[in-house]
Amino acid sequence: MDGQAAEKNGGFFSFIEKVGNKIPHPVYLFICLWILALAASWIMSSLGISVINPSNGKTVTVVNMMTSQKWAEFLRNMGKTWMTFAPMLTVPLCTLGMAVSTHSGMMNAMLKSAGATKSDWKMCLVVAFIGVMANLAGDAAFIVFPPLVAMLFIATNRNPLAGLFLAYGSVSIGFGANLLPGSADASLAAMTEAAAQTLDPNFIATPVMSWYFMFVSTFVMTFMCAWVNLKVVEPRLNRENLGTAYIKPVNEDKFELTAQEKKAMRAGLLGMVGVIAVCGLLCLPGMPFQAPKNGSIMTGYLWKCIPTIIFVLFFVSGYAFGKVAGTIKNFGDTIPMMTKELSTLASFFLVCFVASQFISIFGASKIATVIAVICGGWLKGLGLPAWALAGIFVILIAFLNLFMGSANGKWALISSVFVPMLMIAGVNPATAQAAYRMGDGVTNNITPTLAYLAILLGYAQQYDPRAKTGTVIAYQLPYTLICTFVWIVFLMIWIALDIPMGPGYPAIYNAQF
Repeated sequence: MDGQAAEKNGGFFSFIEKVGNKIPHPVYLFICLWILALAASWIMSSLGISVINPSNGKTVTVVNMMTSQKWAEFLRNMGKTWMTFAPMLTVPLCTLGMAVSTHSGMMNAMLKSAGATKSDWKMCLVVAFIGVMANLAGDAAFIVFPPLVAMLFIATNRNPLAGLFLAYGSVSIGFGANLLPGSADASLAAMTEAAAQTLDPNFIATPVMSWYFMFVSTFVMTFMCAWVNLKVVEPRLNRENLGTAYIKPVNEDKFELTAQEKKAMRAGLLGMVGVIAVCGLLCLPGMPFQAPKNGSIMTGYLWKCIPTIIFVLFFVSGYAFGKVAGTIKNFGDTIPMMTKELSTLASFFLVCFVASQFISIFGASKIATVIAVICGGWLKGLGLPAWALAGIFVILIAFLNLFMGSANGKWALISSVFVPMLMIAGVNPATAQAAYRMGDGVTNNITPTLAYLAILLGYAQQYDPRAKTGTVIAYQLPYTLICTFVWIVFLMIWIALDIPMGPGYPAIYNAQF
């Protein structure tokens, strides 16, 4: 939407979009942030700004990144910083597999089948549910899911931008909920236990310590994400005429699979089942994905290999579909498919280059650590009741998430402050961890410094070139604001009723100190 449209329609989200569109292209944005981080490190180090790291009691001082030594290290590691940037390790690999499944025709056939429903609510609920559950696949969900849902919305005569934004928003929000515990629960629980034992040496944390709350939250957030799309985002997109060029008269016949497509679909699904079965066999003792000593499959290599599994899953199923459908004659036919799809990532590679350089400088300067510790001290000094502290804690983590992207990194730093502090206030460590996961997800979708937002912008501009950074943020903001408010209220009620967070973990901590 252009500036005139924003002024004409007015409203809070139009204002956000208008202001947000003043944000430069992600490449310029990261360059500006890189310069600001360098300047801030020089100024703050000159002022001697420092804090005490609560996790080890050591003093953390802002590091001046403008010295000749730091410049030498930065220039030497520039290429390594780029190539080892987390999105660079997942996006291209997943894209290779998606290329085969897309260009073989399998994705189109799947979307034709999925698009057969005439219920907007049903489709949105299914999409939101998959998005919320998708954190089991880690960051790969940000890459794979949104473009597929956009294609699904086109197939069902709906605005593709609505599908794109719903998928991205639900994946982000869903990082704090799931029907199943994952590797993140195991890694966070270990840090929670260490922090809790500073007050209660007998406290034991497990990966399922907040499972009840996460399980129910999955359905709450699924409904809320679908509601936000149907009642706020999609109507406004159509009202502002964004992405509506793809809305055309419905042809019922396009939802019908041909006999050949049905046969090919069966082959593709068998390919998927085969890959999943092999993954299951690899989890057996003595195999690569076996449970490590004193651990479980969730803490082993299985969840660390998700991008590779996604690549193999889509490649094998797409290849099987193509062989039966006739779109793939031999293995060589997949090479131009993958080459063509990789060519679409040119802008992504550029954004990752500048983003990785900024994040490298910002992290090494220790500015993020200083911000986190100062905010933690502020919350500790409020002296509010347990349910109120939990709600404010979610908001604080959501704010910190704008500066520190790593879930494990943030929790490793601040758990030693917040977990004991919340225990004293009557909040069980299981509740604190659940609140942390909530806050860690609800602002991912509006964080300009998250590389995946640039990918979303690229997808959006394929459907409407007028979409800019502010447009994307403005249409993601309803998911963040509405879902966060509802979720915090839900958490407060849960705590007030002292419903167990997980098996053996009450919401309220009753120990006396």
